[in-house]
Amino acid sequence: MSDPAHPLTLWLAQASVVFYAVAVLIAVSNGATTGRNFRRWRAAWSAACLLLIIHVAAAFHFEHGWSRAAAFEYTADQTARVTGINRGEGLYFNYAFLILWLVDVAVLWTVASKVPSRLRRSTDLACIFMVFNATVVFGRRWWIGLMIAFGVIVTWLRQEKPGSADAADSTNLE
Repeated sequence: MSDPAHPLTLWLAQASVVFYAVAVLIAVSNGATTGRNFRRWRAAWSAACLLLIIHVAAAFHFEHGWSRAAAFEYTADQTARVTGINRGEGLYFNYAFLILWLVDVAVLWTVASKVPSRLRRSTDLACIFMVFNATVVFGRRWWIGLMIAFGVIVTWLRQEKPGSADAADSTNLE
């Protein structure tokens, strides 16, 4: 990173990833489809999303002075540093990801489907991609291998098994 980020901005990003990891671990170890496990998983999943929202607000406040243009330029500079391509459009992927996760959490609390949906799977894959990408472009390099391994394992473990009760459940939000 060319300029060290404000500690709160970094802490919020890391805390969001930790709560995401907790949610995933709950889902893959105990299953998130039963009462208490579902409530714990939903709380961790929602907390991760909320921390991401606060991280974005902190980044705009501390790093970019509430300027979308400054955020775009910073993203372009960091992307150029890593890839040699001076483009800031990655910022729009951040916006799209945040909207996707917000919709997922809203659906989770209003419909409360306990069965993984395409929306939730899309959010999972987007989380993995965004954490990896943020690590490569903005973060410390030691996270890269960890996040690749974590993402592959989580994606593999969370796939529905053919013929499982979850796969046959008609409450799946597709």
